[in-house]
Amino acid sequence: MKYIDIHCHLDSPDYGTEIGDVLLRMKEKEIGAITIGTDLESSRRAVRIAEQNEEVWACIGVHPDEKNELWDTNYELWEELVKNKKVVGIGECGLDYYRLDMGSHSAKATRDEQIALFKQQIEFAMKHDKPLMLHCRSSYDDVLDILEEYNKDAGEKLRGNAHFFAGNIEQAKRFLGLGFTMSFTGVITFTHDYDEVIKFLPLESIMSETDAPFVAPVPHRGKRNEPAFVVGVVERIAETRGEDRGVVSVAMVENAKRVFGLPKN
Repeated sequence: MKYIDIHCHLDSPDYGTEIGDVLLRMKEKEIGAITIGTDLESSRRAVRIAEQNEEVWACIGVHPDEKNELWDTNYELWEELVKNKKVVGIGECGLDYYRLDMGSHSAKATRDEQIALFKQQIEFAMKHDKPLMLHCRSSYDDVLDILEEYNKDAGEKLRGNAHFFAGNIEQAKRFLGLGFTMSFTGVITFTHDYDEVIKFLPLESIMSETDAPFVAPVPHRGKRNEPAFVVGVVERIAETRGEDRGVVSVAMVENAKRVFGLPKN
């Protein structure tokens, strides 16, 4: 691998019959990927895609917006799925307050449901010694509070990555204190909002991702995203930090291998 996209959704219906071409472009550019589940069925699809492609791996879990999919109801199915050797993490899981009016009673109930689901997945990840793939939209402080509480007893079993990082430097410091990495998407190619965080973070704490099929980077903005476009994200990280692109691309791959336990060769 020359590049790695640590967060994409290769099972998305947006790819349709063109998924073979998407995978071929990845191979041509020597790009590996972790494809992410958002509920039980998409997690199963992610695992199948990973099984069929050597340099694709899978995370399994329930997105906070899928809170009605009860973890306990399907617990035995998750236990079976996590045994697959291509499963390298749990998620994407976390909290998403973006559409919540936090002053309302219904929002409080939704928040409580999301927190319960998140905690179940944290405990599942630690039980199986897997890293977390975090989703923290408009909820960084609550996510960090929960992780810091678990960290008191969990030790190295609590680890992972904050996907699509859009937090500030103080929140980044808290993730660093937990030993978590943070990943950036194509958004950084059309805004400078995250430049200071990217400069602040140690290179070994940064990951590259696309969140494909969403948020395509420049010059593909507005089009369907795909893992091949992670090259543009890596280039932008290198440019922002004033570092050699080759050095950064190697670091992104090595970071993914370390955090997600990907094969070393």
